[in-house]
Amino acid sequence: MEYIKIANVDDVILHRRGISAKGTLHLTTHHMIFSSAMLAREFWFAYPTIGAAFKNRGSALISKSKDHNERQDPLYSGMDIWSFCNIKIVGKDYTVFSLDFQDERMAQDVYDSVLKLTVLQEETQLYAFIYTPNKAEKPFNSWNIYDPVREFHRQGLALDHACPWRLSDINKDYNFCKTYPHVLVVPRAISDTLLTHASRYRSQNRLPALTFYYRKTNSSITRCAQPLPGLIQQRSIQDEKLVNEIFGCSVPAGNEIPRAVKNIVVDARPATNAMAQTALGGGTENMDNYNFGGTASRMFLGIDNIHIMRDSLNNVVDNHLVDNDLNLPIDRGSLNDGKCAQWLKYIRTLLSSTETLVKSILFNQSNILIHCSDGWDRTTQVCSLVQLCLDPYFRTLEGFMVLIEKDWVSFGHRFAERSGHLSSKNTFHDNSMRISISEAATTMTQGIDLNSRLFGFSNSNNGSPQEKTEASTGELSDLSFSSQLPSSSELMHKVSRRVANRKSSNTSPIFQQFLDCVHQLQRQNPSQFEFNERFLRRLVYHLYSCQYGTFLFNSEQERVAHDAQNKTRSVWDYFRSRPAEFLNASYAPTSPSDDDWILPDLKDVKWWWQLFGRKNEEMNGTSKPSEDRPCSSEEGKKTGLKFPSLRLDIFNRGNNR
Repeated sequence: MEYIKIANVDDVILHRRGISAKGTLHLTTHHMIFSSAMLAREFWFAYPTIGAAFKNRGSALISKSKDHNERQDPLYSGMDIWSFCNIKIVGKDYTVFSLDFQDERMAQDVYDSVLKLTVLQEETQLYAFIYTPNKAEKPFNSWNIYDPVREFHRQGLALDHACPWRLSDINKDYNFCKTYPHVLVVPRAISDTLLTHASRYRSQNRLPALTFYYRKTNSSITRCAQPLPGLIQQRSIQDEKLVNEIFGCSVPAGNEIPRAVKNIVVDARPATNAMAQTALGGGTENMDNYNFGGTASRMFLGIDNIHIMRDSLNNVVDNHLVDNDLNLPIDRGSLNDGKCAQWLKYIRTLLSSTETLVKSILFNQSNILIHCSDGWDRTTQVCSLVQLCLDPYFRTLEGFMVLIEKDWVSFGHRFAERSGHLSSKNTFHDNSMRISISEAATTMTQGIDLNSRLFGFSNSNNGSPQEKTEASTGELSDLSFSSQLPSSSELMHKVSRRVANRKSSNTSPIFQQFLDCVHQLQRQNPSQFEFNERFLRRLVYHLYSCQYGTFLFNSEQERVAHDAQNKTRSVWDYFRSRPAEFLNASYAPTSPSDDDWILPDLKDVKWWWQLFGRKNEEMNGTSKPSEDRPCSSEEGKKTGLKFPSLRLDIFNRGNNR
């Protein structure tokens, strides 16, 4: 409570989805709440969902018209919209809204309060640690929805003495590998002593471990991190033996005639990236040591890293979605060309990789060992998508929860780091300092760096290599000198909205990208999924809301250390307590005797328009009748607004808007 400078502000004007409403803003310890007689319900917004906040001079309406002073709006009663102070919020879940204040001091108090309530130091300060479940959720305890023994039994592994696989508790205290689950499934012929030696040859000690067994072809999917040959091309006999035994587990016991198996060592990275890692001690497998008599080969999937994915989606947000509060039109031509179109390209790459590996398992009975660099981003995406296509259980509501718990939560996807739950001061930008129009124009024409003047950093030749690269690629083109000097109002708007704070970050929409791929599969196979599209959107929202403990930490070990199971609720309690909202009415489960696998259609990859809060025809150019935009957050439901909702996501690049 001591963070809140001001709890209530009257006569605030909310801009959201192109509609304006005057009302009262309330600040609580965990939500911003806007209430108005013009709205049927309150609008709630959780602080952890804030991707960026911008305090600007003037009303949000400045973006909407070049003829600012002549614009008439009944809420402004003829007042100059430059006399207002505006706070713009860009949500990680694609909600965008602006708040106009008549009193700049109150706006500053709100801005300072929201900053302190958003930028936290410890995970235990997040909403999940004070959240009280409602009556519907209380009967559930979904922390145990995934049990590794039960799940591998379901897959067809008895894990008894006759089974070629066994459970190992070598990581029971997480000292063996801090980012792995406490229970691992490994070949029975491999001892824990050999595992200890083999782990030293893999990044982060993330050695090969089983994640999926496909009983129909007796094939396995194992996952790990990159090997560590380095420049001297060192090898590990123990790691080679472990991989050889993993591939050998596919041969049924007592089979006198070994079947012809094409095993694949899959490196999810582009080949050049994998080779470049050798200079840092990493690299990829030397197939002279891993071909095992010609039974194994290597495949590079060519999936780019987290920074490329983050920048790709940031381009979409920055150029097309950031003004969703005013419902400004989208330039669909530029959305589907150039940098913005890269997002769909990467979705297609993931689905293409999935198709290739699914076919290898189905038709070549392949065993697959997959890794990227550390094995918790691209590896997790591909492993999950392949299983989703092969096993119809994972396309049920419960099965999908188990898949997420197994391959994402248990195997150590870095949810906290990728999602930026604790946020950073670099995502807050006060652009409202008093600088005159003439001074700003003079500064630009003289080539003085406004980044340094306004925001305390420089893109000069003395800047960091990253800053130099970004400046040279045109990222700051909005501030470059032009022979046609913009009008004063346009200039100030550019200054206040377009300067970028360049700061490296490990945030990235990796889990959201996976859900986007699931949405593509779901849309292409509408009767094969028990859950609906809204279920996926709600998952994106709760990834960032921090209302539940499931996605708060980077590993199972961290969740145990923070006692998340007893101090927070599982996100699956939310979904299991209201299943009717997330069930697909078109679902038609397949018979076990049928071909129950699915494959992606690479020619049918489209923008997930519901998530981005736009209309289908706006993003995909369809000629279908206009559809209402969905409300994809629980807070959106609470608003009761009589117009469709918008969603928005931004990833700690710090774009000043």
